[in-house]
This record gives sequence, structure tokens and C-alpha cells, in this order.
Amino acid sequence: METSDYIIAWLLYLIAASAMSWLSWKMAKKLFWIDLAYVMQVTFMAIIFTPWYVEAESNILAPAIIIFVMDIVTIETVAGIRALVPMAMAMILSSFITIIGIATYRIRKVRRLLSIKKSRRSRKAV
Repeated sequence: METSDYIIAWLLYLIAASAMSWLSWKMAKKLFWIDLAYVMQVTFMAIIFTPWYVEAESNILAPAIIIFVMDIVTIETVAGIRALVPMAMAMILSSFITIIGIATYRIRKVRRLLSIKKSRRSRKAV
């Protein structure tokens, strides 16, 4: 595969994956609780955007999900694990960061609402 073909293939994949990610976000935020939609979207993006090496000795990258499926189909079931490991790590890390962000947002929101109520009470007392 020539360098230009490799770049074109990656660009096409990234455009299609971005479009699919956008569509899945539009559907998820309407169908589910918004915090669950965030976690689902981040997990989906970790699955489709994680790259991994095509072969152990090469420096050519491809989407890890495609490597995983092709290794299972063409080689054997155990061979797919090498692409599954970075994808699982990306899913766990991104979900963890998202959950921390959601919790932080919720805590700040509650504190802000409590401070607004407190200031309203103090105004009424005066």
C-alpha cells in the first residue's frame, strides 16, 4: 500500500467515523438519560477511533476494531486479543474520565443552586 493510498484510506475512515459518531450522539441524547448518553458516546468513540498496528513488526496503523475482527476471522480467536487490549484500555480510561466529569458537573450544579437559595433567603430576611 502506497503512502497516498494509506492517507486517503485513513481520511475516508475518519470522515465516516465522525459522521457515524455525530449521528449516534444525536440519537443517544434524545433516547437516553443525558449522562448515560455521554458515557455511551465516549465508549463508542473509543471503539471506533482507537488505532493499532496491523502486524506486530510493522509501523502501519489501522482501527483496532477492524484489526480485532480480521485477526479473529483470518488467524484465530486468540490473535484478536492483541488489538482488543488497547481498545479496552481506551474504553475504560475514556469512560472513567467522562464519569469524573459528570460527577464534577453535578456537584458544581448542586453547590450553585444551594448558594442561589441561600442568597435568596438572606435577601428576604433583609
